[in-house]
Amino acid sequence: MPRHAATSVLCPVLPSFLAAYPEIRVEVMIDEGLTDIVESRYDAGIRLGEKVAKDMIAVRVGRDLQTAVVGSPAYFADYPAPNIPQDLANHRCINYRFMTSGAL
Repeated sequence: MPRHAATSVLCPVLPSFLAAYPEIRVEVMIDEGLTDIVESRYDAGIRLGEKVAKDMIAVRVGRDLQTAVVGSPAYFADYPAPNIPQDLANHRCINYRFMTSGAL
């Protein structure tokens, strides 16, 4: 999961969780791939979207995340605003490439 997503999910709940369960030790590993958490011996995982293995139990842990496209008025005077994420391929922007699929 991108780092901003990890912090937006964990930061609001972690302090109260740790206060309620002081005997639990929490370690956070951020892995942007589709890691098999059982094979890697993790107790739990947080994944954005609906890409969860069929033998896993999914529970919603946070609110929907929103993304935004931002640019200066001067930039959008020269280039049309994107309507769908795929339109960004035709723009001069900073892209995020997913490790697993290689998609932008």
